[in-house]
Amino acid sequence: MLFVVAAPQSHAAGVDKPRAQHHTVIIKSFQYEPAELTVDSGDTVEWENQDIVPHTVTSENGSFRSGKIAPGKTWSYTTKNAGKFSYSCTPHPNMHGVLVVR
Repeated sequence: MLFVVAAPQSHAAGVDKPRAQHHTVIIKSFQYEPAELTVDSGDTVEWENQDIVPHTVTSENGSFRSGKIAPGKTWSYTTKNAGKFSYSCTPHPNMHGVLVVR
C-alpha cells in the first residue's frame, strides 16, 4: 500500500500584491493637508482645492504638474517611481508639500 502525503502549499507564490490605494490631500487656507504623505508605488493621490483661489501641485523635479486647480475641483496623480518628491504651488511659492513613494 502506498500513501502519498501532500506537502503544504506555500502561499508565498500566490500572494496578491496589495491593491492600489487612493489618498486625498486637501488644499485649504493656502496649505496642503497633510503637508507630507507617504504612499506605495501605484497608489493614486488626489489633491482637492477647498480654497477660494486656484492652486497648483508642481513637483520640483518635474515628475508631475497639475496646472491650475480651480476652487472646488480636484487633480489626481498615480505614482510610478519610488522616491521623495517635494512640490509647491506655482502662484503661491510659500505653499510646500512632500510626496514620499515607497
